[in-house]
Amino acid sequence: VGLINARNEVESVQTWIDNPVLGDTLIESRYSEYRDHDGLRFPAHIVRSQGGHPVLDLQVTDVKLNPQLAFAVPEPVAKADAAIIKVDDSLIAPGVHYLTGGSHHSLAIEQKDHVVVVEAPQHEARSLAVIGKVHELIPGKPIRYLINTHAHFDHAGGLRAYVDEGATIVTHARNRSYYEKAWAAPRTLNPDRLAASNKAASFETFTDLHLLDDGTRKIEIHPIAGNGHNDAFALVYLPAEKLLVEADAYTPLPTTAPLPTSRNPFAENLLDNVQTLKLDVKQIAALHGPGLVPLSSLQAVVTAAK
Repeated sequence: VGLINARNEVESVQTWIDNPVLGDTLIESRYSEYRDHDGLRFPAHIVRSQGGHPVLDLQVTDVKLNPQLAFAVPEPVAKADAAIIKVDDSLIAPGVHYLTGGSHHSLAIEQKDHVVVVEAPQHEARSLAVIGKVHELIPGKPIRYLINTHAHFDHAGGLRAYVDEGATIVTHARNRSYYEKAWAAPRTLNPDRLAASNKAASFETFTDLHLLDDGTRKIEIHPIAGNGHNDAFALVYLPAEKLLVEADAYTPLPTTAPLPTSRNPFAENLLDNVQTLKLDVKQIAALHGPGLVPLSSLQAVVTAAK
């Protein structure tokens, strides 16, 4: 939807796109303060919002009409294939499956009569692939809980698939009202399964230690205090396996990569939280990166940059 004024100047353009978290999402661009540039009228001020939130505020000082420019398409882009969703399984411990195969990972934890999944990243298609893999690996047990580490789009885009699956969403208390409002938005551009089933979301929220314990395995969920990446941030700890599960606070490097020379405050903060909480961590299953690493990898990254 566009608005053109009496001077034939475009004042605004509204476009709706699909977003896995927000549903039908309005992107609105507003153009004002038109000026003459050698006979070309162009706005000096461009403002854009997405979902009602500002994402761009641009001041234009110079405009050239049709300059000669040559843009080479980067080879990785030119040769890129369509994304194929695959889910690979690595058994960390009996009943604990590390589900990788893409840029974002999940964890499936088998309990006595159900399954707990950690993280629903990216979008519905990724979640449906992970859900299918979980049912293949652990047949006959429903997915009862989905633990969400934080509300960033790339870590929350697949949550609605688990609501449709019947799972309770376990997330920081600050996230609940945000999800409820976002998921109530229309989804007409790309209806997902939850839009069709219209199931109500079930939440378990926390502000401090939250425990999922079926009598056979304890799953601890701790807020990550003081981390600049997100204000409602969580880690997962399996005490029997001495396993830490986290996203975005620390992403392990490939084994051949040199240690960083610059500080990573998020990683430093994560290590501080592990020490403050007195977690006996042996391994880290990061939800990004090349795979399972020992705690010493995080310690080395933090120490090398000091």
